[in-house]
Amino acid sequence: MLAPLFLLWPMSVAITYLVAQDIANAPFDRSLNNALELLEHQIEWAEPLPALTLSSPTRIAMRTRENEGIFWKAQVVGGPIISGESALPSPDMPENWGPGDVYYRDESVSGYNLRLAYTWVQSPLKPATNILLVAAEGTESRAELANNIIKGVIIPQFLVLPLAVLLVWFGLSRGIAPINALQQRLRSRRPDDLSSIEDTSTPLEITPLVVAMNDLLARLSGNIESQRRFVADAAHQLKTPLAGLRTQAELALKTASDAQTQQNLHKIVASTERATRLINQLLLMASAEHPEKVERQPMDVGSLARQVCEQWVPDALEAGIDLGYEGPEFPIMIQGQSILLTEALNNLIDNALRYVPDGGHVTIGVNTTLGQVELFVRDDGPGIPAADKGRIFDRFYRVLGSTAHGSGLGLAIVKEIAQRHQAELRVEDANPGQKPYGTQFTITFDRILTE
Repeated sequence: MLAPLFLLWPMSVAITYLVAQDIANAPFDRSLNNALELLEHQIEWAEPLPALTLSSPTRIAMRTRENEGIFWKAQVVGGPIISGESALPSPDMPENWGPGDVYYRDESVSGYNLRLAYTWVQSPLKPATNILLVAAEGTESRAELANNIIKGVIIPQFLVLPLAVLLVWFGLSRGIAPINALQQRLRSRRPDDLSSIEDTSTPLEITPLVVAMNDLLARLSGNIESQRRFVADAAHQLKTPLAGLRTQAELALKTASDAQTQQNLHKIVASTERATRLINQLLLMASAEHPEKVERQPMDVGSLARQVCEQWVPDALEAGIDLGYEGPEFPIMIQGQSILLTEALNNLIDNALRYVPDGGHVTIGVNTTLGQVELFVRDDGPGIPAADKGRIFDRFYRVLGSTAHGSGLGLAIVKEIAQRHQAELRVEDANPGQKPYGTQFTITFDRILTE
């Protein structure tokens, strides 16, 4: 609204100037017209040339101020000047110019700007000797009057315009304040918060928009809940036959005699183990996506990291990988859910052991600052290409060229668990600038300070 206001104000000034010029010209042009009428009445028609002599009252009427007033000239049309100022120009007679018609024009004479009014008078004598009458006046008084009019209009505008700007600014600020408040409420929401937006404090103009958004959120929440239930139900239904298949394969291994059959049965057992892990991950994903089910409480994240690290030592030794823990010995308290954080560490460690070659190193650690706690898993494996770092947390995404087995859900689960804890998850090179680059996953929590 301010942009059109500032655009229209110069236009208003220009229009005011033109109108002021017309208003100032009107009375002065009438004065010139009256002067021509006075001159016409002073003509004495005679032979061979008419005469024009001004009476004293006429001179007084035409000289309103000393050395100022109306200059005049009388001239035979197409002939000599019979009276008045010879320096005044004699304009050409327009076409279809009848006697008594008055025309106006601006001229510059000897450096002075003049306003001319001229007409012609038809002679009653025969042969006719028509007379051209010219009245002129300086433009200074007109300009002064026009300037006074402009000042009288523009100066109040200079006072009114800032006031109008302030009023517009104040009115719009007050008017859109509820919209800004609604925007802030929406921006501050968690990505998983699909609850309805309160419409009690919103303006009536945007209430239909809020109602429509609430309807969309309700439908979206219903769709997501249906998907979660489907995943959970499907995973539960698959666990029982997979457990039976694994049991039968293990029993068959005990009775199988030839090596080929045992090899095939081992493959079946391994496949069922991978399928069971995938199902468990799907169940955990569905559980982690329910923020109302994540009840956090004070816990020692350092102690949790050490315990998880100890559980993975046999797998690391079997793979020929050095697995260790580093961090302070004193308690490091955060608000967390131990089961979900244990699963997050399990996924990160399992991911590291899959990609680190024989003889490599994997470190689980905790760093502390005054206000934050960093839980990290670092390895000296080949690293993750920069192009893939932004996508590795997507569900079922796997880095191209990778030969390690996996479902593509582990890092997605870690991301969901971090979000449930309102923590920051990031991935970076463990050894920037040197090969192997390695990988470090870091989850940053708010620290609870204890006395």
